Amino acid sequence: MSGLSKAALGFLTVMNDPAKGLFGGYLLLNPTGRPVEFHCTAPVRPNRAQQILYGPTLEPFLYGEQIAKTLIEKSKILPRVVCVDQWSIICVRPMVSVPVLMVESAPATDVSETKTFSEQKFLWKDHRLHAAEEHPEDTGEMKRCLEELMIGFNLLEPFERIREAIAEAQKAC
Repeated sequence: MSGLSKAALGFLTVMNDPAKGLFGGYLLLNPTGRPVEFHCTAPVRPNRAQQILYGPTLEPFLYGEQIAKTLIEKSKILPRVVCVDQWSIICVRPMVSVPVLMVESAPATDVSETKTFSEQKFLWKDHRLHAAEEHPEDTGEMKRCLEELMIGFNLLEPFERIREAIAEAQKAC
């Protein structure tokens, strides 16, 4: 990686295609929501021995350690924050130097009522953001990033772009 970008946000997701395997996608956006870098993985398939030996830890291992870590490390730009949309990906956080937060839609009751969240999670617009348990300080960096860069786009929308780009790439193969 060449260095930290004060104005880039990363979005990382994993798709499971039952016929082909797992595909990871990593999209870096500028504050206006335009892409500055994109990477995706070749399909990853665990063999039967891995399925047996890893048991319930297989998904976090594949999503976080194998796919997410590889994508973040091969990127030329280190964003201020990486957003993920699946809990199995957030386990990458101890292996990378950038804050990683889980993004999900906030139920209307969360958005309309004043809620006190722990330092590991907070509300932003209609999103709930969660830091990894071992890194509650990541929420502070995300809050600063959203305020300083005046991010105005839906934080869940980039994940759909990634899924569509991976689907298009698969058609070409």
